[in-house]
Amino acid sequence: MKLPSRKSLLLILLLSLVLGVAAPGGMIMAAGADQQVQFVTPIMIVNSSFLNIRTGPGVQYNTLITVVGGTELPVLGRANDNVWYQISTVVGVGWVNAEFVIPRGDFTNVPVVDTSIAALVAQAGPSLVGLPDGQGGGGAVASSQGGGSNLTGLVDENGDPIAISGPNERFRALINVEAVDLRSQPADGSPALATLFREFTKDYPIVGSSRDRNNIDWLAIIVPNVGTGWIEAPKVFMRLSGAFRTVMVIDADSLGMGDGPGTGSNRLPIVTRGQEAFLVNISQDGKFIQIELGGGEVGWIPFDSAKQRTGTPTDGLNLTSASFAAAVPGDLGQGGGTAVGSFGLSTPHIIVNTAFLNIRSGPGAQFIPVATVSGGTELRVLGIASDRVWFFVEGTFGRGWLNQEFTIFRGVIANVPEIPLDSVAATIGTVAAPTAIISGPTVLYLAPGTNFGPVGTIPGPAELAIVARTADGTWVQVNSTLGFGWLLTSQVVLQGDISLIPIVS
Repeated sequence: MKLPSRKSLLLILLLSLVLGVAAPGGMIMAAGADQQVQFVTPIMIVNSSFLNIRTGPGVQYNTLITVVGGTELPVLGRANDNVWYQISTVVGVGWVNAEFVIPRGDFTNVPVVDTSIAALVAQAGPSLVGLPDGQGGGGAVASSQGGGSNLTGLVDENGDPIAISGPNERFRALINVEAVDLRSQPADGSPALATLFREFTKDYPIVGSSRDRNNIDWLAIIVPNVGTGWIEAPKVFMRLSGAFRTVMVIDADSLGMGDGPGTGSNRLPIVTRGQEAFLVNISQDGKFIQIELGGGEVGWIPFDSAKQRTGTPTDGLNLTSASFAAAVPGDLGQGGGTAVGSFGLSTPHIIVNTAFLNIRSGPGAQFIPVATVSGGTELRVLGIASDRVWFFVEGTFGRGWLNQEFTIFRGVIANVPEIPLDSVAATIGTVAAPTAIISGPTVLYLAPGTNFGPVGTIPGPAELAIVARTADGTWVQVNSTLGFGWLLTSQVVLQGDISLIPIVS
């Protein structure tokens, strides 16, 4: 037998170092002994023109984002039915239906994800609703006899009691079908306690969750004047609770959250019209607000891209954990009568939700402005006109009226006295001096004409007192940090009674 030459042995050794050495069983090992085999993440390729990525494994869940055909989505997990798959998107984790995608890769090692309602909500946010001890597990059964147990002593505008699940309530259940039976046990055949109908103004605190033998998820909710009962989880929409925090609703089609006021971010989700978020903070210039999504993500958006949610049972309650604990003593949901107590509600006030807002001398646009305030300004609410549109407010300027459409209300509206429209004469505010508002850099001229030369440029935004005007109204003289000068009225917003301004030739 011919033995390999020295040159052949060197060549074999070199190839072994480059390609790796054969391991027992025929597996080729990498050159580094400490390296391990890495499995390639399988992907789903969208096989339709557009596809909704949802927040949970089913069409009953909200749309997280809509992607176009051909989009590649890394797979993170799968549901027990092998129909819905958990995937990663640019805005976070979502779910897709396997019917509308093309699988690529090895799915053998894709883990099964717990798709119970409690697990899904836990994935979406820091906590479900601060469930009482013994009511947060999959097999918890809530008593149907505690009709008054968790009531707070508060009532809504219709006089109906408002129930709160606990001092950290975050989510509430909104009926998402025409009607659903409230049952005594988490099972379809159990006795019905009442029938609940879909109403935007009705939602219910969640105090437990369970899954029946048919793998249907159930939620235990408190229904005032009825008690605690069970409804199928797919028949509800998870709404943010406004009991302890102000809830904002996104008023823009699509908007990226920023890490700070006016900044962008490549790590925060994109919010869409109708999405809810908690109000966290307002920037010093009043142009941006910091919000917290239901999943816990915190970021900044423009002030005018969201509005305060109104019309739900918890909106405007403005409670605190301490005041709730004082009003509802003992173990939450474990019996006892209706707890009634003082909540120490703060004085009702509004936050201006636009760049600038006129405070008028009466409840209507026909009244002259007495002042102009910037976005983010907080004003104490003294009353509301009987048309429920105009607030009577107090600020550093004195007192005046503003349209509630451009504000965020904080507090309990029931605590605001109503002022009949035929009695507003006693509330007329003091007329402020006419002013010129500029929104950006504006040239100040020596005299009313561009041929006279500029005094300088006034940086905006700014509000300047008007001291004179031309007869044709095309120029106004103002007192600024650069001294007296003239501005083109076409470049400013005039506020106040212009007839009070003297005319110069």
